[in-house]
Amino acid sequence: MSDAGASPLIEAVIRAKTYRRPDGAEMEAVRGITLAIARGEFVCLIGPSGCGKTTTLRILAGLDRAFEGEVTPDPATLSIGVAFQEPRLLPWRTVEENIRLVLPKARRSMDLAPLIARFGLSVHAARYPGELSLGLARRVSLARAMALEPDLLVLDEPFVSLDAQAAADLRRYVALAADGGTSVLMVTHNVREALELADRVVLLAPRPTHVVEEVCLALPRAMRDGPWIEAERAALAARFPLLREG
Repeated sequence: MSDAGASPLIEAVIRAKTYRRPDGAEMEAVRGITLAIARGEFVCLIGPSGCGKTTTLRILAGLDRAFEGEVTPDPATLSIGVAFQEPRLLPWRTVEENIRLVLPKARRSMDLAPLIARFGLSVHAARYPGELSLGLARRVSLARAMALEPDLLVLDEPFVSLDAQAAADLRRYVALAADGGTSVLMVTHNVREALELADRVVLLAPRPTHVVEEVCLALPRAMRDGPWIEAERAALAARFPLLREG
């Protein structure tokens, strides 16, 4: 949970973001978003498919700089760990080598055994990505992002298409990171998932996306059970019909 009243870890003002279609026409993806993330805060972006959630995430993480607006401070000055839907592991490197690859040169030789064990990957450390299930590969991707001990953990639908147990395992790892004080920005289409994990849910409109509403969740993560999550989800769906499929 973030410190109330503290200055934000990072803030993005996105006045406009456009793409050029193959036919040459311009498509406006984002219009007029201001998004700040406090230190230790877990923020989820939710909205319909194709609305600009990932675009907003990429801008805030410093992965897309072709937009009108600014991100403060420059994301390059922060330690940011990123995990996408696709694990993006190098197939010719082992699990341990993939995790170690992101470390700064000065830390490249650090002992990764505790981190690898925390993610349940000890028996897989010497294996290659082609030998792993999608759930295990996503676990490696998340461990790699966390190896940086990041100021901000950025997640783009990291649990999608996983079986229930694999998704629950990864959610637990992310919750532990957030409870340890790491700021988290996560894109998801799954409303229940957001209500289980987030301190604040940001609802985004269809393209060109903008913020419809921000919902702060005061109940601690450890106290959120199935009935509470379902009641909150139903209340949101009643107010925002586009969320009824989440």
